[in-house]
Amino acid sequence: MITRTVMSCLRKFLAMAAVVLMIAGANGAYAQSNCGVTGSGGSTSIQYDPFASSGLQSVDIPLTLTRVTAGGGKKTQEAYFVLTKPAGSPAYQVQATVPGGGTYFDVLYDSNAVPSNLPAISNIQTGQIAVQFGGAAQPDTLQINLRVTVPANVDLIAGGLIQFGIRYVCKGTGGLNDVLTPIDSAAAISINVNVLSALRASFVGTALDFGELAQVSDAQATTVKTSPSNHVRVQSSGPYTVSLGVMPGDAQPFVLTPGGASTTDTSQQIRYSVRFLGQTRSPTSTSAITQTCARAGIGDAIEDRLPVQSTLIDGGATKAISPIYSENLVVTITPLVAGSVAPTDCGSIPL
Repeated sequence: MITRTVMSCLRKFLAMAAVVLMIAGANGAYAQSNCGVTGSGGSTSIQYDPFASSGLQSVDIPLTLTRVTAGGGKKTQEAYFVLTKPAGSPAYQVQATVPGGGTYFDVLYDSNAVPSNLPAISNIQTGQIAVQFGGAAQPDTLQINLRVTVPANVDLIAGGLIQFGIRYVCKGTGGLNDVLTPIDSAAAISINVNVLSALRASFVGTALDFGELAQVSDAQATTVKTSPSNHVRVQSSGPYTVSLGVMPGDAQPFVLTPGGASTTDTSQQIRYSVRFLGQTRSPTSTSAITQTCARAGIGDAIEDRLPVQSTLIDGGATKAISPIYSENLVVTITPLVAGSVAPTDCGSIPL
């Protein structure tokens, strides 16, 4: 029997990036001649641990809005908008408050469930953002606050973005055209959250057990294998490295001995090989199997399954009798810093 020790290392690396929000209130033919608004977030640092049970709870983000101008006193006077997300998106929550503070209210809707009267200048609703810049002599920027909540275990990419669309209308002054029919702009807001590069891993299956070997001859040895369903399970927000080898200091790699003790007595040695990530190791090829893998993902059904299987080289019929022949294998898995290049999809590598 081969006993296995799966060592999973959970490390978190901060992908350094400030929160960045961008709102484009004009697109295509609406640029310059029509009113609109752009915006960017402050340098608030937001950290999201994809494995934390609490997720990201109610983080306040200052959002500076800048109105579209076209020269000659043409400026956006008022803007009204809501945020949208694709149907089926995680249960994000985004709330806003009016300039100067006040009660927060939801401003994020599923893209297929935005009320038809949001936004609408003639019927301003609680669930929309309404900003008034004033006349041409007033400042061209103002600030509102967004309060963002991200649920736990969202499959976010380390170093990636959370993006929302907007539906907006606006009014101009000084000759800048109004936009009175709501316009949708996809991915108009990007929130750059510091998603920690982290992972969790475990061994799934039974002990790598060859069973009773006393009646197995050398000629029969290669037909004796451990279960192919045994695997190492990995979930990760970023790329990772994985390696499989024997315990440090093991003088007889990939050799089973009574109780796993070192011995030079060949009658107490049963050789075997192990297959992992498409590679095989045996007493004649003992280096660790090492691979850099693309992110596995996070979620109930999102993971990499890395199968591991061992095959006998020697039978046990001529070996000394012992209640157990064993050796320890070690799998080490380490997350990489967000942005590291790792094109290999390890979850798709067969035995």
